[in-house]
Amino acid sequence: MPTAEKSKYAFDDVLEVQNAPLAIADTRGKIIWYNNSFKKNFKQGRIKGYSVPKLFALNEDEYLSKLNSHNSFVHPLPEANKNLIISPLYSKDKKRKLNGYFIELVPTNLNDTESEKDKDIVERNIEFLSALKNLLVLLVKENSLDDISREIISKAISISKSDFGFIVFHNENNSYEFLFDDPEEHIKDKPDFEKEIHSSFSYINKWLELYKHSLLAINRNNNIGFNLTKILNCESLIITPCFFEEKLLATIIVGRIDGSYSAFETSSIEQLAALLSFAISNIRTGDLNKALESRLLQAQKLETIGKLSSGMAHDFSNLLSSIFGSVNLLRKRVPKKEDTVRLIDNIEDCSKRARDLTKGLLSFGKPTPKRKELVKPNILLSEMAKVITQTFPGTITFTNQVEENLHDILGNGTEIYQVLLNLCVNAKEATDGKGSITLVAKNITIDEKNIINYPLLKEGNYVCFAVKDNGSGIKEQDLQKIFDPYFSTKSKETGSGLGLYVSYGIIKAHKGLIDVSSKDGEGTQFDVYIPAFEPQREKHVVPSDKIILLADDEEMLIDLLAELLESNEYNVIKVNTGKEALTVLTEEIKVDLVIIDYNMPGMNGLETISEIRKLNLDMPIILSTGTLLSDNKVDIDKYKINGRIQKPYEFETMLATIKKYI
Repeated sequence: MPTAEKSKYAFDDVLEVQNAPLAIADTRGKIIWYNNSFKKNFKQGRIKGYSVPKLFALNEDEYLSKLNSHNSFVHPLPEANKNLIISPLYSKDKKRKLNGYFIELVPTNLNDTESEKDKDIVERNIEFLSALKNLLVLLVKENSLDDISREIISKAISISKSDFGFIVFHNENNSYEFLFDDPEEHIKDKPDFEKEIHSSFSYINKWLELYKHSLLAINRNNNIGFNLTKILNCESLIITPCFFEEKLLATIIVGRIDGSYSAFETSSIEQLAALLSFAISNIRTGDLNKALESRLLQAQKLETIGKLSSGMAHDFSNLLSSIFGSVNLLRKRVPKKEDTVRLIDNIEDCSKRARDLTKGLLSFGKPTPKRKELVKPNILLSEMAKVITQTFPGTITFTNQVEENLHDILGNGTEIYQVLLNLCVNAKEATDGKGSITLVAKNITIDEKNIINYPLLKEGNYVCFAVKDNGSGIKEQDLQKIFDPYFSTKSKETGSGLGLYVSYGIIKAHKGLIDVSSKDGEGTQFDVYIPAFEPQREKHVVPSDKIILLADDEEMLIDLLAELLESNEYNVIKVNTGKEALTVLTEEIKVDLVIIDYNMPGMNGLETISEIRKLNLDMPIILSTGTLLSDNKVDIDKYKINGRIQKPYEFETMLATIKKYI
């Protein structure tokens, strides 16, 4: 949030709640802001823009003389029975640039018997306004919640003349954090005190949330805060809530060994609490924005790596397709001798491994999941738990916290199993074989109410998997690189650095998210979110005759593919460009199915399909691609594409796909 906006927010929302008449003047002494209490002291409607001497009918020379002293000063206004207090506002940097003046009207009582009391009130008001001014400057300049909180509790103790004080910060998980200011060490054993305060604080919190103002606790039976005064061994406490948008963020507590508190002191603490509320909300929002920005930058970096990888996909896939095609034809033409068959099998097995590795790495950029199936997470996790309990050392405590009736997932069960098992193996290594690992799985629904907690996901139903360990953790500087290829905290002998890189790609291919949180020395948690399966109706395609038009710019591949199709009794027409495909289709040759490569020179596959549909030709069209197009990148309905096949081709799968349509 820009500095100017923070200042405006603080002035409007914090200073306005005060009962004291307050105003701000610029460096020329002209009023630029005032609260309602200040306005009530003047009959004229317009105040903004008036100079201080004109507004209060002061001698301008005398006023300027005091102003030029650059110190706070009090100017009595006998007719109004008030004192005018003016304090300069300086920037907190080394230059101490004058930014304006802070103005307050303080009632005065001329009765001699009350003069000492009035003097004390004026002095304490000046002290409070000076503290408020310094805190406002600190709030605008400082981004450390710890520094701001320490300054606020210090001022709270000073202004209220307390013996000690502390701030209780309320966390999301109903736990507390404490910040003490106890120079005389009145609270002897702070860790024990923190444990003891939890039971006493529960009822006080409910009271604060109900009434939303300070509670004056005194050491008397039947007082709400009696137990707390007893624990702290003091006479009285001011317990002030810090609310922001109806949410209790913290509580300021100051205490006196003897005596009670005045209304002025309670009001002063409440105004400091308003400042602390703003600081907590503002800084936490800033921290959240930084975290989200960091995660988005990481996602963009990974996306860039993926795009660079997918640029290689076309050539890789064409080469592998040629190998597969050659193997298929060799099986048909070479005599079936044992040695020959074994060599062909070896070539095919190695090609399959190369295909799977290529797809696994390239899926990182623009992924398409492999064979989709309906995955039952409860069955998958049950099988994985058996493997873990049988293979992990007995010195590791493995806990399985899996909800019943997890949503089904549409995807590749083998890949999901691979990702989760890889995370568990990483957790085992992080615990050095003697810690605890917890596997959690549950259904979650992301909607408009909680989507702020899942900024990188869309609304809908998900299955959330979590793998937690209490191992060595991951250093903060390594967290941003954890999904980078070849990055590993393991030794070169035990890890290649591709496990999490490939896992990221697999989960992204399933339109999900994998996230990590960790603290060095305290453990790590990986969270995996995969969308739940939502059934959709499938389209029925009517089969036709057996003339196929092949459009691909890779000569070797198209020749092999044509030979394979012809060996299966299909008639094949081969072209190398989209323009040639259109020429064939407009020459009254009846084509019953078209297979078009996405990457062709000139007119690419999608552009060619678009032109074919403009000719009102309704034959089935299959799009083939060596790059990995994700489902949401190609509008099937827009281009009227009947199917897609992925390079490198699996020819049996390809033949089965063709038979679906003709």
